[in-house]
Amino acid sequence: MNGYTLREAAEALGVSMVTIRRYIKSGKLKARLVSSKFGESYIIDDLPLLNKPLSDNTISTQPLINRIEQLSQEVGYWKAKAEFLHERLLLLEGPKQTPKHKWWQRLFRPLQRTDKA
Repeated sequence: MNGYTLREAAEALGVSMVTIRRYIKSGKLKARLVSSKFGESYIIDDLPLLNKPLSDNTISTQPLINRIEQLSQEVGYWKAKAEFLHERLLLLEGPKQTPKHKWWQRLFRPLQRTDKA
């Protein structure tokens, strides 16, 4: 089987496999469908656009996307940690429980006199 698979083309161009599929559907890349072990798959015979970008952007955005994903994961971590600490703080600030008396202590507690002589 000559040519590039979707994965190989994506790695060579530095984009995702979804982007390669999008390029094939839009006509930016020429590919053919071939039968394979798992059904039909695309084979790209040549990558003539290896030296020039397929998108209109001249600046590579992949490092920025990777950094945004990394920061998003860090934000998620710190958010979960803040929620955990907030729950612990609520437990510490919560109402103090009074000690429970046994039933016989409540029954036989000393009577308080209301009349004063």
